[in-house]
Amino acid sequence: MKNSPKSIEGFRTAIDQARKFRQKSGRPYITISYAQSLDGSIAALNKQQIQLSGRESMLLTHQLRACCQFILVGIGTVLADNPSLTVRLVEGQNPQPIILDTHLRTPPGAALVRRSDLSTWIVNGNHDRVEPNHELKHKGATLISCRCGADGLIDLLALMGELDRRNVDSIMVEGGARVITSFIKLKLADLFVVTVSPKLVGGLPVIDTASFKAAPHIQLKDVHYQRLGADLIIWARPNWGDR
Repeated sequence: MKNSPKSIEGFRTAIDQARKFRQKSGRPYITISYAQSLDGSIAALNKQQIQLSGRESMLLTHQLRACCQFILVGIGTVLADNPSLTVRLVEGQNPQPIILDTHLRTPPGAALVRRSDLSTWIVNGNHDRVEPNHELKHKGATLISCRCGADGLIDLLALMGELDRRNVDSIMVEGGARVITSFIKLKLADLFVVTVSPKLVGGLPVIDTASFKAAPHIQLKDVHYQRLGADLIIWARPNWGDR
């Protein structure tokens, strides 16, 4: 996938090639997508959810979801926003949800757990066998144990291997900041689709600087800009330099 998609049609074409990408690279094709304010905030300072995307760019987000096989968020997003991660605004199939939840803090009443159409995968760091009668299992969630890294969080490289074994071809990563930062830190990103909203929030930045010892200084390439309503959509690929 040498060229960056510049529209939803191009994105569909790229996702159609995701299986070949996985078979060659040993991991899914990863799209990082999020909305931010003009000053780079993705949430308020108190982590309270704020509406950034306009109607048109929100429709695009749901179209992106409908293209991807899986969609991934961290436990922080689940606790703060309680998302459903569906494609309710467009026609299409809902992506399979994945929650990164090292310590199994997902509430049994969370919207993703209550989903009747799909069994949400909850990736946790429990190396011991999870009890057969665990409440999240009883509610229909699928619990997947994965080793943790030195930072105590899910080892994303190990997770990529597990997802490869489970034939996961494409993932859309939606947040939050720590999750997005972790994927970028390990160069686990093939495409960025970023919505920039003309608002000033003064909130939490998308890059969790506490997780980075130094600024990442990632150069983007194949950059394309799209105007949707009042929002600016940026399509781009990361230039990792060693690929």
